[in-house]
Amino acid sequence: MEKSLNLHSDLAEYVTTSSSFRQFKIKHFHLDLTVDFEKRTLRGTETLKLKCIQNSQSELLLDIRPSFNEFRLVVKYVNTLSFPLGSMENPCLTFITTCILAGDHSLADVIVHEMDNTGEDHPLTADPIELIHSIMTAQVKATNVICIFSAHSGVDPDDTYNDMPYKKGFCSVSYLAHLAGDQNCFDAFLKAYIDKFCSVMAEDALEFFLEYFPDLKKKGVHKVEFDSWLNVPGWPLYLPDLSAGQSLMKPAEQLSELWAVEGLDMASIMKTNIQAWKTYQAVYFLEKIIEKSPLPRGNIEKLKEQYPHIVKSNNAELRLRWAQIIAKNQHQPGYQHVRSFLSCQGKQMYTLPVYRALWNGSEETRALATELFTATSHQLHVNVRKYVKKIIA
Repeated sequence: MEKSLNLHSDLAEYVTTSSSFRQFKIKHFHLDLTVDFEKRTLRGTETLKLKCIQNSQSELLLDIRPSFNEFRLVVKYVNTLSFPLGSMENPCLTFITTCILAGDHSLADVIVHEMDNTGEDHPLTADPIELIHSIMTAQVKATNVICIFSAHSGVDPDDTYNDMPYKKGFCSVSYLAHLAGDQNCFDAFLKAYIDKFCSVMAEDALEFFLEYFPDLKKKGVHKVEFDSWLNVPGWPLYLPDLSAGQSLMKPAEQLSELWAVEGLDMASIMKTNIQAWKTYQAVYFLEKIIEKSPLPRGNIEKLKEQYPHIVKSNNAELRLRWAQIIAKNQHQPGYQHVRSFLSCQGKQMYTLPVYRALWNGSEETRALATELFTATSHQLHVNVRKYVKKIIA
């Protein structure tokens, strides 16, 4: 029998769960999936290895309503425009839209992110609780919502959504690693954290951090810094050293410069094989092209000819950037790509940037935006529909 812990999260009321998760500890989580891209289906099983931490508990309820008499875990492949997110974890159900399944494993990090959240069994509430378990299990995709908006401000969180929580969460974890002083020691702490906790509040996680690194507690780093991370709005207090990324960013920046001039130097351009690049390096290259658009006359046609794997890709991250490039360059032969992309998905992060690019262009691209919204608005989620209306108003 393990010693009972007094946690801040023990005092929290999670109104969306009927589970008995507090009486058990997950020792192992295994998800076995088979993907059928032709049928667009996911099939598989989940295996949980549990340890009871209360003598009298013999039954585990996994987030079912009291009236239900069975539990089913389903990883559902959603083929609909009405779901505004790429994917969303729930204790019993993870939604994955078609735009996440690229067919080449290039967006697998999104699936891992949702599995991290589901596997840690976090309860969903209406409050901006710091999802510190996500930070500890997926540093780069951290979702620690720290003081972005007040819990009682009356502001719809959807109206304030951006990637700041991810970046601030990443910086907060990097700060903890910086305090630890050694990455191997910090990695050992992460393993100990996962071994000890399932779902906890930020205060519990930070207290455990100080227990694990008592020298830091003696220095009193928590008295000011930790409170500021959790309760003070604004930019992160610590920015990690990202200079290692220059080896990936620099080639993309240099290549984009070659495409932004009149009289293309195709010999120099062809020296760089971007098919060998990772997805997000190619995404960064396309973003630099977007920044430099509109390109000189004729360059967009050459770009299309040089990189057919991007133009024909099923990867939604690449399709999004290519649609933005088409819009900003008012490239008429590419309008069908824009139509296809906005008609096959309704993800907010993919839909709004394209409409902004269209509406900030010419009368022709504005007309295209109006045409597409008229054709697809009835299929969009009400929030996405509302935001598009604001763009094209």
